[in-house]
Amino acid sequence: MKNGKEKRAVNLEDVIESIGMGPAQIAWGILGGGIWLADGAELLLVSAVTRSLQKEWHLTAFMKGFIVSAVYLGILLGNAASGGFSHRFGRREMIVLSYCGIFFCGSLSGACHTTVAFMMMRFLGGIFIGIGQPAWLSISAEITPAYWRIPMAAASQSLFVVGEMYISFLLMMDDLNMQFLHWRVLLRLGALPAFVLFLLSAAYLNESPMFLALKGRNHEARHVVEDMGRLNRASSAVVLDFEPRTNSASSGSLVSEMGRQMNLVFSVQFMVVTMVIMSVCFTLNLVYFGSLFAFPQVLPLLMHGQAASELLVGALWELPGLAMGLLLGITASRRTSLKFYLTALTCSILCFIIGAHGHPDPEQEKTMKVFLFMGYYGIKCVPNIGFIVAYQMSAEVYPTEARSMGAGLALASGRLAAMISPMIYEAAVLWTGIYLFFFLFMAALCLSNLYMVDLLPEVAGLQPDGEALPISPERIQVV
Repeated sequence: MKNGKEKRAVNLEDVIESIGMGPAQIAWGILGGGIWLADGAELLLVSAVTRSLQKEWHLTAFMKGFIVSAVYLGILLGNAASGGFSHRFGRREMIVLSYCGIFFCGSLSGACHTTVAFMMMRFLGGIFIGIGQPAWLSISAEITPAYWRIPMAAASQSLFVVGEMYISFLLMMDDLNMQFLHWRVLLRLGALPAFVLFLLSAAYLNESPMFLALKGRNHEARHVVEDMGRLNRASSAVVLDFEPRTNSASSGSLVSEMGRQMNLVFSVQFMVVTMVIMSVCFTLNLVYFGSLFAFPQVLPLLMHGQAASELLVGALWELPGLAMGLLLGITASRRTSLKFYLTALTCSILCFIIGAHGHPDPEQEKTMKVFLFMGYYGIKCVPNIGFIVAYQMSAEVYPTEARSMGAGLALASGRLAAMISPMIYEAAVLWTGIYLFFFLFMAALCLSNLYMVDLLPEVAGLQPDGEALPISPERIQVV
């Protein structure tokens, strides 16, 4: 490329930094980040309809919880497998496949007439959800300038709230008390967002240029970069050319590729970071998805006549949490942000426990209501800080070759917690007779994680002079 004099090709990462943030990333965020919208819709819906399934099919409490656990088991397996498949076949292909599978499994589950068939459909749907999430985390980290990674993560994860709001609206239209839901119709309607996103992503979603370059497909990567520059109206002074990479794609089997990625993620350099991030994600998902299962069961007992509307209000309270995660992500280090989130979440759970326990004195009833709503809204709000910071960190600290695997393991550990959370809730209610023990258990886990976070490296979002800090393993400073 010449403009008076020859311009030297630079690294692809530097080219993406120079292009900056703009419509290209926004389009990626809607088409790829829509996986969170489909996820939010499916997970809230399956938790909400279990009471209706229990009445119609005469399910035991454990079977009701196991139906939801089957979804999370599928997500766990999908997250674990996504790293290898994304590295072999592409991030884009996994996202498109994810949307397609979510739609078909959601639609078919509405036609099931046996518990086994329903669980199988929800299990397969969970696999398709899990396949798309690490792929999107990888694309998001690879196409976004360093300064904008946290805002990008916050914006895409806010689509999870949109999915919850969509389902909450459907529930309100069906039955405000959520006692007699037309669950077959709801399941079919809940699958519609995935169908729309499948059509749009199949037609317009681009592959990550870093993945293309890693595979030696430099011509395709250059074409994607040029599209990014055109959409973002990059200055003519910006060099869109980059140093071509040799094809690093291994000729080995998919299993051997996944084995090499696992060895890298659990190497001496990344072992502690990997284990702590997996632990943080485990607790984060246990609290969030355990509450997502518990609240549709608990709110009808605490908030008579307004359970469905409070689910919608609770979903809206997730937006301030995303805003706080965004603010902390660009102004504080990752470790400091995680400490703030864990402290606030522990306090919120304790407030909910105090408020739900109630008080026989009428003079104290209003105070207990304040604690109840503070705790409920806090449990819905605060975890979103952890989702933004922890998942973004899981995608930042690994090299391109193992990025999907690292993000996939973080997600898989979280989905393991999500899978067992309904069973833990049902066991707590069965053994103790009250649901408050489940919330006490979650508060204890948050408190223990608060101390484990000190083992993570201190990664800052900004340098002291205000310049964006490109996060990479070489730039991590352990304090």
